[in-house]
Amino acid sequence: MNREVEIIKIGTVLPTIGKEENKHTIMVVFNGGPIFDYYVEVLKEKCGDKYKYLKTHQSIVGTPEQFRSSLLGHKKVDRIKGIQNDEPKIGVSFGVGHWYTSTVNDIIDNNILITKNSVYVIHDISKIREKRLNDLGI
Repeated sequence: MNREVEIIKIGTVLPTIGKEENKHTIMVVFNGGPIFDYYVEVLKEKCGDKYKYLKTHQSIVGTPEQFRSSLLGHKKVDRIKGIQNDEPKIGVSFGVGHWYTSTVNDIIDNNILITKNSVYVIHDISKIREKRLNDLGI
């Protein structure tokens, strides 16, 4: 099902240092507002202690197109909007239009994608509303 979505970057995956380290560390946005807060909480709730977390500013985590945009002199965008190319799958890149993630390593709650370097959210406001109503038993 190809639908219009927004892609938001909520974290950066840091490389592990040392062979005895078995958990990846994710720097997550703590000052991005209610949408960021919601998805970071879902990430932490669903992953438990699978990852270690560090809080950081949104500007440090960056945006989905920060590097490309700055090279081309474009205005910084914090979200990518468009029609998703396919449903996300582990082991395959996820794309919206001409923009793609690196290979998806993990999918949390059907809409949080953890890649080699980043944590992205496939944001769909209607799905959040539906999930909240289901959580309330409505």
